[in-house]
Amino acid sequence: MAEALYDRLMTGGTGDPFDRHVLACVVTSGFAPPGRLLTDTTALSLSDLRMMMDALFPHALGLLDMHPSWQGPKADAPEEPDLRALLYEHRTPDGDPAVARWLARIIARRSLAERHLWEDLGLASRDELTRLMDRHFAPLAARNPGMRWKKFFYRTLCEQEGVLLCKAPNCQVCEDYALCFAA
Repeated sequence: MAEALYDRLMTGGTGDPFDRHVLACVVTSGFAPPGRLLTDTTALSLSDLRMMMDALFPHALGLLDMHPSWQGPKADAPEEPDLRALLYEHRTPDGDPAVARWLARIIARRSLAERHLWEDLGLASRDELTRLMDRHFAPLAARNPGMRWKKFFYRTLCEQEGVLLCKAPNCQVCEDYALCFAA
């Protein structure tokens, strides 16, 4: 089912091919397990979802017909607004602000899930997530020393609040090094 939905979205879509791929992955994974609403899994309003679908997947607008009238976002986790702000404030200056806003909301919401962020976004690899970050959030991506993205986001939020997160004076001697950095 997921592969068929992804193929449907990618066939006949418009706009940048990589952005279409990323957002097709997000939409596809947003419906799994069945019965989930994209408004909840993406943190986008129904009107934002319609704008996104119209911009990239106009042939698949019918996917939103199953959504009930939107009652507003599900309750944010306490850090979700801060994650959204961190991402959006560090968007690529010459990038599409609408796509950056959609992605900031989606990434912040999916960062709350338990798996690796690239998996929760429905992407094929961590490399795709890094490409996404480099493309749409270049100033933030440039600051990442190679940490896994969720860990980097949370570390950055803690640093903004003046909270010392690290247990060691530098990463190389930290017992949690393998948890923060990919192989």
